[in-house]
Amino acid sequence: MSPQAMRAPGIPMQSDPLVSIIIPTFNRKGYVTEAIDSCLAQTHGNCEIILVDDGSTDGTGRLLTERYGDRLRYIYQDNQGPGVARNRGLDAAKGEFIQFLDADDQLHEKKIEICLAVFRERPDLSVIYTHYQQVASDGVTPVETGPFEQYSSDIYCELLRQTGCRILTSSSLCRTGALRAVGGFPADAAFRSAEDWDLFLRLALRCRFHGIDQRLVYRRVHDDMISDDKLRGAYGRLRTIKNARHYGWDSCMTADEFNHKLAARHHVYALYLWLAGDRRGARHHFAQAARIYPPEAKQRRLYAFYARFLPPQSLAITQAAAQFARRLIGRRRRAGDDQPAMGAEREPKSPP
Repeated sequence: MSPQAMRAPGIPMQSDPLVSIIIPTFNRKGYVTEAIDSCLAQTHGNCEIILVDDGSTDGTGRLLTERYGDRLRYIYQDNQGPGVARNRGLDAAKGEFIQFLDADDQLHEKKIEICLAVFRERPDLSVIYTHYQQVASDGVTPVETGPFEQYSSDIYCELLRQTGCRILTSSSLCRTGALRAVGGFPADAAFRSAEDWDLFLRLALRCRFHGIDQRLVYRRVHDDMISDDKLRGAYGRLRTIKNARHYGWDSCMTADEFNHKLAARHHVYALYLWLAGDRRGARHHFAQAARIYPPEAKQRRLYAFYARFLPPQSLAITQAAAQFARRLIGRRRRAGDDQPAMGAEREPKSPP
C-alpha cells in the first residue's frame, strides 16, 4: 500500500484544546528554565508542561520543583535517552496535541497558537512543523540558519531519500492520537540520535504533514549538543534505514538505490567506529556495506583491511587509497555528479 493511501482522515478539534508540552532533559540545568519559561509565556493558555528528567545529576529536579511547583509535572527516570523520555511524557499526556521541546530550545510565544489555527482550518492534518531560528549559547544572539524545508504531499519518500531528519523535533505540533498510533519514538535506549527521523517516517506513512515557514522556535547551538555526537548519529541513521526496510521503500526508490543507501549508512557508521578505536566493529560494518552493495565492495574491503592493521589516524591515507582504487576500477558516476563517493554524506576526516 502506498504511503498516500494509508493517511488518516480529518479529525475535528476541540474549541480550546489542551496541548501537552513534553520536555526531556538530561543535565541541562543551565538551559531548561528558559525552555520552561517560553512554554509558560505561550499565548495559547490551555497547556500542560511535562518535564521528563532523564537521570540528571546536576540538581535539575530540585531546581525545577522549587522554582515551578505545580506549574509543571515533573517525572524522573533513569537515563535512557531522549526518545524514551519523550515516550514517558507521551504516556502521561492528557492533551489533544503534543508539542515537543528540547531542554536547550525555546518556543516563540505564539508558536502553539499559530499551529492550532492551521489545525482548525485543516482537520486532515496530524503533524505541523515550522521553521526555526538558530541562536548562540546565550539563547538570544541569532546565528546563521538554513532555508526552510518545505515538503510535498509525498513526504514519506522525500524523508526517506534524505540523509537524516530535517524537521526539528521542537518545531513539531502533533495530534496525540497519531503519535500513539505509531508507537511514539523507538523504545530502544541505544537509539539516542536520529530517533526523530524514524518517528517522522512512520508518521508520514499514515498522516498528513504541513510546514509553516515562520521561525517559531529558537534552537540553541552550543558545545554539548546531542546532535553533535557523530558516532550515535551514525548509528541512529543506520538503524532508521534498516527499519525502513520494514516500513516500505519500493514506492520511493529501486532496490539498487535502497541497497546503496543502506550500504552507505553502514560505511559511515564503520568510519566513526574506527575513529572511536573499535576496529572490530568497523570491519564488521565495512563488510556489511560491501555485501549489501557489491558495486562498491572493493573500496569497502580496502577500508576493512586498513582498519584491521592501522590506527584511526590513518583514515586520511585510507581514503586516498580508496580513491586511487576507485580510479583503477573505473568511475561509475558521471563527472558532473557531485555526491560523495561513498554515498549519503561526506566521510569524517581523521583527527589531527
